[in-house]
Amino acid sequence: MSIDARADFSRATELHRQGKLDEAIEIYRRLAKVQPVFEVQRLLVFALLQTRRFRDALQVARRTREAFPSLAGAHVLLGAAFQASRTWDKALAAYEAAAVLDPALGEAHYLAGNVLLGLGRFAEAIARFDRVLALDPRAAEALANRATALSRAGRPQDALADCEALTAMQPWDPRHWISLAGTLLELGRFEEVSRAADEALRLDPAQADAHFLRGQGCLYLGDAEGARAAFAAALAAAPDHVAWAAHLSRVLRQQGAVEEALAVCDAALARDPACAAVMQGRAEVKRATGDLAGALADAEAAVALDAGFALAHATVAELKLDQGDAEGGARASAAALAADPDLPPARYMIGTEHLAHGRWAEGWAAYEARAGMMPPAYVPLPFPRWDGREPVEDLVVLGEQGIGDLIQFGRLVRLLADRGIHARILTQARHVPLLARIDARVPVFSDLGRVDAARPGLRWVPLGSLPGLIAPDPALWPGAPYLTADPERVARWRPWRLKAPPEAPPPDPELADGAAAAPAGAVPPLPDAAPPAPVVAPRLRIGINWQGHPSPAVDVGGSVPLAAFAPLAALANVELVSLQWGPGEEQIDAVPFGDRIVRLADDRDAEGTLIDTAGILQHLDLVVTCDSSLVHLAGARGRAAFLALRAVPDWRWGRAGERTALYPSVRLFRQSRSGDWDEVFARIAQAVEALAREKAART
Repeated sequence: MSIDARADFSRATELHRQGKLDEAIEIYRRLAKVQPVFEVQRLLVFALLQTRRFRDALQVARRTREAFPSLAGAHVLLGAAFQASRTWDKALAAYEAAAVLDPALGEAHYLAGNVLLGLGRFAEAIARFDRVLALDPRAAEALANRATALSRAGRPQDALADCEALTAMQPWDPRHWISLAGTLLELGRFEEVSRAADEALRLDPAQADAHFLRGQGCLYLGDAEGARAAFAAALAAAPDHVAWAAHLSRVLRQQGAVEEALAVCDAALARDPACAAVMQGRAEVKRATGDLAGALADAEAAVALDAGFALAHATVAELKLDQGDAEGGARASAAALAADPDLPPARYMIGTEHLAHGRWAEGWAAYEARAGMMPPAYVPLPFPRWDGREPVEDLVVLGEQGIGDLIQFGRLVRLLADRGIHARILTQARHVPLLARIDARVPVFSDLGRVDAARPGLRWVPLGSLPGLIAPDPALWPGAPYLTADPERVARWRPWRLKAPPEAPPPDPELADGAAAAPAGAVPPLPDAAPPAPVVAPRLRIGINWQGHPSPAVDVGGSVPLAAFAPLAALANVELVSLQWGPGEEQIDAVPFGDRIVRLADDRDAEGTLIDTAGILQHLDLVVTCDSSLVHLAGARGRAAFLALRAVPDWRWGRAGERTALYPSVRLFRQSRSGDWDEVFARIAQAVEALAREKAART
């Protein structure tokens, strides 16, 4: 290269560094015409690629390869041009040709590995990155990309080793900590996810991906507030990541902040109306508000935007079931599973459909997908999980989901005890007194710190996994009654302990001695004659419960307005006793028959979940309830109960019939038309009248 050519080349590279690419390209082209020099050609190709002139770059790269056919770098250059134009097979062939010419050229193996990774050929990509690392064990980019390939190949433990090596090699780089957090999330090591994400944020507080991963870790640990803050920070740091708004709205919905969740979705869709993830998220929020038609429209719009979006199909399935369309729900569930066979909500919905139809083996297998839901049904314990087959010296049965599930599945610990397995139930402290009355052989505790996690024979198992491991068919489960009431609680409620009446207003100071002065000349009233003793017909004492879980994210269509119980209140020979607690009690003051409902003392169940209610059931003839934990308590106690169910109810009640193998004492009353409770309670009232006549005939 002449002195003038060198000066021009120097000027061109300076312009290139300054970002004045068009000027640099003009000089590179002029130099290339004078004499083909590889470095000039290489920089010209890269400048053309930077200005997105892919066709021109490819032409120059081809000429360069023709001019330098034995130079591995020329083939690498051609591969880069093909890759930029998304011609993957030709890019890969060029990189492989470079590697043949120079087997020690790590760049060729690295770039080939990247193309293979993009093509989903993970095993081949890993082999390429292995070659790079054999040449240079400290090639950080190759190590990082191998970790990605290992993760996508289903080898997260190997990916973790690479991520840990990267953080040790370059601890100052927040990207490595983010990769570590993502791999830990995949492995279910949720507490460590937050620690790795926090380290990335310490190094660079603006790392949006770190905030997002931290939010996912918090969500899996049940820290909704932490997840909410992290997702909000992620969106603030990267507002163009519109899809992340779906995660924030989901947490807000689960916290009951549905209006705020809706506002988040609306703002995100204003930014990108074609974001299917947020459209699906808004459908879930609208479902929680009771706007089922609007929710279905959004869910179907999300499917239209992305036909392969499995979660949107799953939401359509939920909404079809909400509206009583079992066939439509089954079709949408199948579409969700076809779109993503590994999606936990899709697998879970298919599993519950199997269970609803008594296909136990398939159902319990897919029911395991609940562990992958957001938030998950349970957080794994820090020691080995029991597989149902190996001998076990000490088994911790982890309570999960709601108190209704704990009561329903809790009976299975009796089968463990019958087999001589030393089992104990781990649950929340407030549930301990009730669950301790399932089987005296099975202790119930709430403090994991009491367990020596290092014991060799120690294992754990989720309570809801026991059916699939030891007794798939509920007909073979221990029968009711299997939960006893504390005799002291039974005695305590033998005479009703009533809710304290509201305080009387202070006497009017204008009234003497609290009584109105008689007007002058008034004749004092005669005392009322003692009324004759009424003839009291035998009364049926009925405990009623109308509101299920207070979260709109959980209870969709399962609760019943108290007003629907009016036909029962109209019966002269019944006494209605409120077994409602917390949300929903306010409805008593809003119905015309509120004065006919016995309201029990506020300290009921104050010392433990349902422990007083279990005793109260002993003094009732019948329970009439929506689908709530109360029906599980009544069924487990063997007490008569009528259960009001929506048109397509939860899986455990099946799809037809008035009886369930779960609880023989429970009778099912299903909606004939979705949303119509009046017809259901008309039938319940007729059945109650028949019971009242039977009781009257016996007394």
